[in-house]
Amino acid sequence: MNARAAAPPRDEASGRFVVNVGSSLVYVVLNTGIMFWYIPFLLKHLGVAAYGMVPLSSSLVMFAMIVCEGVNGAIYRNLAIDLNRGNLPAAQRTFNSAVMLTIAVSCFLLVPMAPAVWLFPQLFEVPPGLEGAARFLLAGSFFTALTFLVGSPFDASSLITHRFDVRNAIRSAVALSRVGIVALCFLVWPASLLHVGLGLIASALLGLGSCVIAWRRLTPQLRLHRADVDPHHFRPLLNFGAWSAVNTAGMLLLMQVDLLIVNALFGSTMTGRYGALLAFAVLMHTLAEVVIPIFSPMIMARYAIGDVTGVRRLLESAVGFLAFGLALPVGLLCGLGRPLLSLWLGPDFAEFDMLLAVLVAHLAVNLAGRPIGYLLTAHNKVKQQGLVTLVLGVVNIGLAVALALWANWGVLGIAAAAAIVWTLKNTLILPVYAARVLGLDWWAFLPRLAGGAAAVLGIALACRALAAEWPPLDWISLAAMAGAISALYLIILIGFIIRPDDRKLISRLILRRAHD
Repeated sequence: MNARAAAPPRDEASGRFVVNVGSSLVYVVLNTGIMFWYIPFLLKHLGVAAYGMVPLSSSLVMFAMIVCEGVNGAIYRNLAIDLNRGNLPAAQRTFNSAVMLTIAVSCFLLVPMAPAVWLFPQLFEVPPGLEGAARFLLAGSFFTALTFLVGSPFDASSLITHRFDVRNAIRSAVALSRVGIVALCFLVWPASLLHVGLGLIASALLGLGSCVIAWRRLTPQLRLHRADVDPHHFRPLLNFGAWSAVNTAGMLLLMQVDLLIVNALFGSTMTGRYGALLAFAVLMHTLAEVVIPIFSPMIMARYAIGDVTGVRRLLESAVGFLAFGLALPVGLLCGLGRPLLSLWLGPDFAEFDMLLAVLVAHLAVNLAGRPIGYLLTAHNKVKQQGLVTLVLGVVNIGLAVALALWANWGVLGIAAAAAIVWTLKNTLILPVYAARVLGLDWWAFLPRLAGGAAAVLGIALACRALAAEWPPLDWISLAAMAGAISALYLIILIGFIIRPDDRKLISRLILRRAHD
C-alpha cells in the first residue's frame, strides 16, 4: 500500500468536492428546517421553563465531551497520518488501540455521570414536578456523548476518505430520527421530557450502528483484531488527547457555560428563552461545518507529505471562505432579528433581538478562525492552544458574572462576555501564533478576518435600515428582503472580494483531488 492508498481514486475525484459540499448544504438546510420546526414545537407542548431543560442538559453534557473530543482528536490525527503515509500496520494498531481506549474511557466516564444525573434537580433550577423526567433527559444526553466516543474510531473513516456525503447522510438520519421519535411520542401520549430523552437514546444508537457500517465499507483494510491492540499506542493517544481535552475544556467554558450561568442567576424560564435564541448560534456552527471538515483532511494530508506551502495556501483560503461566507447569514440575523423572532416564536420574543445579535455577531470572525486550530493540531501544538483557551474560558466566567450582575446588563452581559473573550482569542492570539508557526507576518490572517467583520456590519446596517423603512410583517416579505440583500452581497463578493488565487483553489478542488 503506497502513500496515496487512503485517498479517493482519481476517477472519483472530479465529483468529490462538489458532492461533499452539496451533501453538506443539504444537511444544513435539513438541520435549519428541523430547528425552525422543532423549537416552537417543544415550546408549545412543554412550555418555556420545561423546554429550558433541553438546552441546559445539552450544555452539561458538553462538559463530558471534553474527554470525548480530546480522544477523538487524537484518534483522527494519528489514524489520518498513518493512512496518508501508507503505513497500514501502524494504522491497524492505531485503530484497534483507539477502539479499546474509547471503551475504557466510556466506562470511566460513567463514574461522574451517574451522580450528576441523580443530583441534577439539586444543582440546577428544575420546574417543580419534572425532577424525574429531567434526570432521564440528562441520562439520555450522557448516553449520546458515550456513543459518540465509542463510535469515534469508526467515524474517522468517512473523514479520512473524504466521504462527507456518507457522513452527512448518517447525521441527517440521526437528526430526523431524534425529532421524529419525539413527535410520534407526543402524538400518542401527553408531552413529556421523557420522550425527548428517548429520542436522544434511539438516535444515538442509530448513529453508532451507521458509523460501524460506513467504516466497514469505506476502510475495509482496517479490521478489528485483539492482537493489534498495542498498549504503546495508548500513551501518544492520551498525551495528545489530554492537551486536546484541555483546549476543548476552554472552548466549552467560552461556548457552553452561558446557559449554566443563566439558569443559576435568572432561573428556568429565562434559560428556556436564552436556549431558544442560542439555537441560531448552533446553526451558524452547522453552516461552518460545510467548509471546515472539507479543509481539515486536506490540511492533514498536505502536512503528512511535508507540503508546507500547500498548508499555508489552504489555511488562508479556508479562513477567507468562512469569514465572508458566514458574514451573510450572521449579518441577516443581526439586522432582521426582531421581525424574525416575532414571526417564529411570537411577539414576546421580539424584545430579545439585541440578545440574538450579541450571540451571533462575532461568529463570522470566530468560526472563520477554526481552521487555524487544525494547523496547530497537525503541528502538534495543542498544548499551547489548550492552555490559552482554558485561561480565557475561566476569564469568560468571571466577566459574564461581572457584566450580568455588577454592570446590570442581565443576560445580555453573559452573551457579551463570550463574544469579547472568544474574539480576543481568535483575532489577537491564535492567528498571530499560527502565522509564526508558518513563518508568515504576524498579521497574515487578520485582513480576511477584518473583512468578514466589516461585511457583517454592512449587511446588518442595511437590514436595519430597510426593516425600519418597510417593516416585514409576514414570512414572504421577510424572505424577499433577505433575498434582495443576499443577492447584492453575493454580487459584491464575487465581483470585488474573492481573490484570483481563491478562484483557482476552488477550480482545483472541483477538478482534481485536493492533495494532488
